Amino acid sequence: MAKTAKTCIVCGQVAGSKEHVFPAALGGRRTNSGIYCTEHDNSYSGLVNEIAGQLDFLNAYLGVRPDHSSRPKIAYAEHMLTGETVSVSADEIRFTKPRIISRNPVGDGEALQMSFPNQHSAKQFIKDMEDKGHTVVLQSKPSTHPYITGSVHHKRAFGGPCGLGAVAYMTQTFFAQEFPEIARSGALSNFIAYTQAIAKIAALSGCEQKTEKLEELIGARSALTAALVPFDGVVPVWWDFGPPADARPNKFEIGHRVTVGVDGSDGQLYGRVELFSALTFSMRLGTATLGAATREVVVDIDPLAEHPPHDIERYQVLAAPSRVHVPQRTTEGLAEALANGTQTRAFEKLLERLTEHQLVKLAHAMSIALAPCSTMSPLEARASIDKVLDGQPQQIWRMVTFVVQGLREAMIKGNLEAIVPVLDGLIAHDAQSAIGLSRQAEATLVLAKAALAAQIEEDCAAGLLTEVRIAELMGRGPGLHIVGQAVLAPVLEGFGVAA
Repeated sequence: MAKTAKTCIVCGQVAGSKEHVFPAALGGRRTNSGIYCTEHDNSYSGLVNEIAGQLDFLNAYLGVRPDHSSRPKIAYAEHMLTGETVSVSADEIRFTKPRIISRNPVGDGEALQMSFPNQHSAKQFIKDMEDKGHTVVLQSKPSTHPYITGSVHHKRAFGGPCGLGAVAYMTQTFFAQEFPEIARSGALSNFIAYTQAIAKIAALSGCEQKTEKLEELIGARSALTAALVPFDGVVPVWWDFGPPADARPNKFEIGHRVTVGVDGSDGQLYGRVELFSALTFSMRLGTATLGAATREVVVDIDPLAEHPPHDIERYQVLAAPSRVHVPQRTTEGLAEALANGTQTRAFEKLLERLTEHQLVKLAHAMSIALAPCSTMSPLEARASIDKVLDGQPQQIWRMVTFVVQGLREAMIKGNLEAIVPVLDGLIAHDAQSAIGLSRQAEATLVLAKAALAAQIEEDCAAGLLTEVRIAELMGRGPGLHIVGQAVLAPVLEGFGVAA
């Protein structure tokens, strides 16, 4: 009996799991109930968790909201100065636990200066102390201070056997959606066997290369070895640093792309994936029977879209412009890209795009908040500007550190190392400070903020404070110049160096 389009592509039983075609954890919004049965949809959850974990920092920084959550993604990192854990999101970086800033003996007890992530954390700390029999007396009214973080350490290795397996699984799902008859013809059987095998390893946490001789994991790895026999022992998905030269730009500023197609000339079934338009992969899924029609489908995905219909852009052609060329060694492209810096540059460009996205988002929010300033008195306008800038200390600090570190490098190259300790003092952190900065660095931040406030006030009075202008002042050349003049000119003058 012929299989219908509503049967599971893995087992042939009735489908109906309503799985996300693109992983929900990465911002996918579309579902399809006709690809997998519930059992086999769930069998791929380990791969989804793996790729979500590998991309958690990028998703958090971008502000991707998983489809099953009402809040954007949060990742965790190590604060380099204190070694403590911080949570990272598109909105803020904050410590996850209460911190003791200072402690001094007082009578039979001690006075603690503490910092808390939020009010709930503070109340819980007091309750826990009282439950232990301690008397807690507040010596002053709690106040709210921003904490200026220095470097945070977040190590993630993207790819690996399970990362590639996750990319293969999502491409397989897209292919089954766009080519349902071919997906159930047996042409994908070897590829599905591979994704099922690697999914089993992911479900057993085998991606972490555990050394425990777990019998089940040993069996899963043997099954993967067997599944790779039709592919000459190598995985049928690989990093690809040579995507089609004539490919159109992604519809979305920081979007993903999945391409699936059939080349009827030789039956090649292929797929390509681009994550954030920076991490690129290709794969050969199998071979179609003679007479299959040539067709290619490209789907661009906006991970920031809240819901359909504007979350994707889909188009197709009756050709196979993106068909893949299987390399002799699938690891060759990645090795070469790492050696010549191609992958590093691609990742750096991605971070630059993410930073620019955050800046544009910030400029939009500030534009709305500062719009009333044009009708206020000068005194009222300045108070409003100060209030808005008070909410952006981390962004202003990024500008400060950029210009100071830039000058520091220039002075070293110019054999003027004597100025370096002074520059270092301008941006020194202090773990025992309530805001994370030394007193001198805090003064540097105040100078920078005052200079930006003065320029914003001037532009507002002149009717020049557009959203683009705000972006320029809060992260681009004009703003960096203003900050540099404010914090560096006095130092340069003291050393007799021309600004």
